[in-house]
Parts: sequence; C-alpha cells; structure tokens
Amino acid sequence: MLSGPKPTDLAHGTFIGGLAALGGALNGAEICPEPDGAELVDVAVFPNERKAGAFASYYPDGLPQFFDEMETAISDARARHGVRVFNMSLNILQPAAPDRYSPHAARLDQIAESNNAIVFISAGNIQPQDLRPEWPADATAALGNLATSRNDGLLTPAESARNVAVGALNPPGHDGCLPFAPTRYSRRGPGLRAGVKPDLAHIGGAGSQHPKLGHGLFSILPDGTIVDGCGTSYAAPLAAKTAAVLDHAIEGEVSRETLIGLLVHHAEMPTLLQDKTLAPIAKHMVGFGMPPSADRILETGDHTITLVFASRIQRDQQINFRFQWPASLVGPEGKCRGRAKITLVSTPPLDARFGSEFVRVNINAVLQQEQANGGWKGRLEPLYLPSRREAPPIEAERIEHDLKWSPVKVLAKTFPQGVGPSSNWRLFVEYLTRAGEVMPEEGVPFTVIVTISDPDAEQPVFNDMRQNLQALGIQIADIRTAARITPRV
Repeated sequence: MLSGPKPTDLAHGTFIGGLAALGGALNGAEICPEPDGAELVDVAVFPNERKAGAFASYYPDGLPQFFDEMETAISDARARHGVRVFNMSLNILQPAAPDRYSPHAARLDQIAESNNAIVFISAGNIQPQDLRPEWPADATAALGNLATSRNDGLLTPAESARNVAVGALNPPGHDGCLPFAPTRYSRRGPGLRAGVKPDLAHIGGAGSQHPKLGHGLFSILPDGTIVDGCGTSYAAPLAAKTAAVLDHAIEGEVSRETLIGLLVHHAEMPTLLQDKTLAPIAKHMVGFGMPPSADRILETGDHTITLVFASRIQRDQQINFRFQWPASLVGPEGKCRGRAKITLVSTPPLDARFGSEFVRVNINAVLQQEQANGGWKGRLEPLYLPSRREAPPIEAERIEHDLKWSPVKVLAKTFPQGVGPSSNWRLFVEYLTRAGEVMPEEGVPFTVIVTISDPDAEQPVFNDMRQNLQALGIQIADIRTAARITPRV
C-alpha cells in the first residue's frame, strides 16, 4: 500500500488497504474471492500529488531519487517482515512504447529481482476526456469502439518484465455495464513487443455510476466511512492479495517465477472476450485473464493434475522430463485425448540498451509426444495464436503470437478425438541467446507449470499420473510441502 509521507493523502491508500483487509465483507466473494484479513505494510514514499510541488520538495532529483527511496523501503519491509508481495497503484504519466524498455520499468524490475519480490502495478486510468464507451455485448461493436479510441495505452512502468501489471474489469450486479468486461477507463496494451501486457485483470469498479451502487466496488475512508470507487488502482491489490495468500499458504519460500506462474496459469478469460473476433485484442485488454482464488489454484480434482517444475537452466543445458500420458485418456493405437496446458515464467537477463530486444535470453518450453519414427512433435499452441498457420511463421509472428523472447509464455490444446501414436510424452526446456550474448554463469531461473485434464471430468487423471510418476521413481509432493522439499536452486 502506498500512501505517502507528510503531506499525505490517506484516502487512496486506505481504500486499497480496505479492499485487502475486508473486501469480501463489503463486496462479496465474486469480487473479492480471498478471505478477509491481511497484514499490511505501508511503504510511505509517495507524497500527496494534490499538493502543488510536494513531489519535487521530497525528491528534488526527480524519479531516480523516488525509486531509490522505494527500493530502500521495500528492502526494509522484506528484511523486517518477510513481505514479498507489494502493490503499486500509481503510474508515471508517460505512455509505454513498444520499442523502448523505459528506465522506470527497468528500475522497478531491478528492485523486484534483488528483493525476490513481486510488485503489482496498475495498468493506468484513461483521462476523462478519452474514456471509451461501455463495453458492448456485440464483439464487432467492441472492435469498432477500440478502433476509434485514443490515448488509452499503458503507462509506464506497467511494461515491467519482472512484475505484474493489472487491468480493470467491471463488477457483477451493476446495471450500467456488462459484468467482467474491460472497464471503459482501463488502459490497454501492448507494452513492449516481447510479451503480454497487462498480465492480468481484476475487478476495478465500473466506469459509469449506478444511481444506488455508484461504481459497484466498496471500501473505506480513513474515518471508517464506506465509499464506492473505481480505478485500476483498485484492481491491482485484489490480484496482489491472491498472490500474498498463495505465498502464505505454500510452505517454505517459492520462487517469484512460481508465484507469477500460478496466477497466470489459472487465470480465466472473461466470457465476453472468448469470442474469436476478439482474439487479436483480448490479450491487450486483460492479459491472461482474471485469477481465481488461491484455494482454487492450489486444489485440483480427481480429473486433472498440475505439476510444477521450478529450476534453473544452465549454459549448454537442455532439460528433458519424460512421462506417460494418463492411461485413462489413452485409446487404441496410443492416441491420447484430453487437454494440456503449460505456463512458463522465467527471469532472463535484461538490457535496456537494446530497446525492444532488451530480453537477452529466450527460455522456451514445449510439451512433445513421441512419434512412430522415434522423433518428438510439439502438440500445444500459443494461447493467443490468431488462426492456424499453413506456412512456417516468420520471426515477427513468433514474437507477437508465440511470445518468443517473452519471460511469460502460455500454450494449450484440447484433443477431443485423441492424437498421435504413443503415450510417451516429454516436457522439453531449452534456451536461445541473442547474437553476441553469453548465458549467465548462474543460469536463468524458471518455473514451468503443466496441467493435464479430462475436459469431460470423468477419468481418474490425478491417480493415473501419480502412479506413473511414482513408478518412474520421481519424488512428488503436494505443493504445500513441495516448496520445502525442492527449494529454488
């Protein structure tokens, strides 16, 4: 929570803190899905922006000095209280550029990495004169509205590569807008060419007021008064709360990559944005979607299994993990059916001097099935692939759609009729460096999350996979204890 030193503006920070501490009681589980209650640390570094000259009086050297103070405060909170999840509901009024990794994002990324922390950043609010119309039910009309919108791109440092940017969705139960649609004020991506921004979306309150419900998102003022409000400032802490609950629920300290990966992997695309017509722009509005509660992320049923691989890839190394597809999903002649999804989150070296090529090492993960000739064939497709490609994609398409060079990648595929000749599969992780770049001596940390499921929710996928892995002599454990058994390496 950022509220600031004197002169202070306590209302904004208190509204955010109220959402984290008692959002469920005020808004219900559909908007605030985590249990109420939170321990908050106030990182008091931002002065009241309504006081003329306040920022310059505290930071005469400008934004670099502000980020220095922010790093000191985060390091102190990390050392004293073990805080790893921070909410930063403020933006610098500069648009993110697709070919420039801003110094503000670079500084924030350095702070997060050095403290093994995650900062949840608001995507930014559109100025009143540029507000879009409310999101319509018709997909073609939605595209038309976006085509005529102006000055609604992300603000820095929301293009951050180490942290999580959050856009805003409409609340349910508000007559003036469609539930879970992108709000009219939430800024959109893309950020940098290498990646998806914003990363996630959450409820931020409606941009149009209801006669009784106002903006449809409620919290408190410093004097305890219940008020309504809206803004990406209020969507970010709801996503941050889920990350904090995950971090608290999992024994030991899991990596940053694992926490981000769990949120992204289980995020759900709002129904309104699942229309194929909206595929080209959905990721720019809500990223990978809205994360469910931490309980839903950690608990799986009998018909699905999620495996988490947290490791570090070294120079000249490839990682190859072989396994058997769940027996209950294997048909005649080895055809494998079901659904598979993988999410990769890595922390590659970054260098702002190279502009849009600032990510210097590309970590890639694929799920492959063994073929009759002994070779291996990748079976999943990038989540935001616009259509089936007949020809091999060019490099620009790999960057835009396959998320080549992006630290976060998601691939998925459903096989209703079954594919391939074999139940032998493997997770394969490899890397590629930019020309002239050398893989860091310490390697690159990453997490891959793999989910295999039966879309019909009938077959015992969990037990099948568990038995397969145990037969291979692989030590597995529930994620609540896995962090203790397999620490970050």
